[in-house]
Amino acid sequence: MTKDTIDLEQLTGKRLGPYKSFNPVSRVQIWQWCRAMGDHNPLYLDEAYQESKGIEGAIAPPAMMQMWTMRDVTMTYAPGSTDAAPYQVFDDLKAAGFPANVAVSYDIQFHRYLSEGEQAHHYTTVVSITPLKKTALGAGHFVTERVEYLTEDEELFAEALITYFQYQPTAQTEKTQAFEPPQPPAGKWQPDFKDLDTRSLEPGQTLPELAIPITHKLIVSGAVASQDFIDVHHNAPQAVAAAMPDIFMNILTTCGLAGRYLSDWAGPRARLERLSFKLLAPNTPGDTMVMQGSVSSVDAQHVGVDFAGRNGRGFHLTGKAVLQLGNS
Repeated sequence: MTKDTIDLEQLTGKRLGPYKSFNPVSRVQIWQWCRAMGDHNPLYLDEAYQESKGIEGAIAPPAMMQMWTMRDVTMTYAPGSTDAAPYQVFDDLKAAGFPANVAVSYDIQFHRYLSEGEQAHHYTTVVSITPLKKTALGAGHFVTERVEYLTEDEELFAEALITYFQYQPTAQTEKTQAFEPPQPPAGKWQPDFKDLDTRSLEPGQTLPELAIPITHKLIVSGAVASQDFIDVHHNAPQAVAAAMPDIFMNILTTCGLAGRYLSDWAGPRARLERLSFKLLAPNTPGDTMVMQGSVSSVDAQHVGVDFAGRNGRGFHLTGKAVLQLGNS
């Protein structure tokens, strides 16, 4: 198969699955995720808070949606999963001369949060593949999959459109330019987890800024906590071969940090219903990402937020979210 002979249409439209999880939702994995993301929302692990709200068992952060059914460190799916390769499209594109892959966007609807003890599985369908595109990383194809995430009772708890870029890396002829990280906001970020009320909000209000140092430890621990063992997130030579300056943050960690930023602001009674964002400049070690946001819409129970995270290269992500607030 070559770049000239690959038939992109034949790679779309097939619903594959189920892809199962190795383990049910567990307090240990929630703890590991929250520690990696710096997320201290009492909804997830604080037993005293949960008891006061009549919640039994740990609640999983919604951004963990994808990690439950990820492959293990040997790149193997859990027992009971289909034998159909979910990413055959990437293998075919790799054989056609496009060996590198990065995730570039999420568009997620969260129908409900998962609780301790539940077990997830998913189905996936490649819905579109673009014609050849040229980018700063190299030439390649953008591939979008629709993923349905379900409980063991076949209840849909989340669904997502996830877009990846499969590409031929541009040759690196010069050393990576040094970038000056953005200056962190004055003062220390202090989430007080006070629940917001839509009656106190109006469009245009700004969220506090949050500075997140991007370190090797954050990138690797985020990848491990999200069960993402792709080499470019922990192996520098592999990342450089993909036209990156160093290992770089995976999209699941970015999603976790965005979820943390929003719930830090909105409070533990808020529920994230929609999250969509695009990845732009990569987060690499030595940089700082500053999260910022503003209220875009308000109704009786919901608030819309436009948010972004910028680093020394520009914006790492830009996105939108909708949260349901627990008004009193």
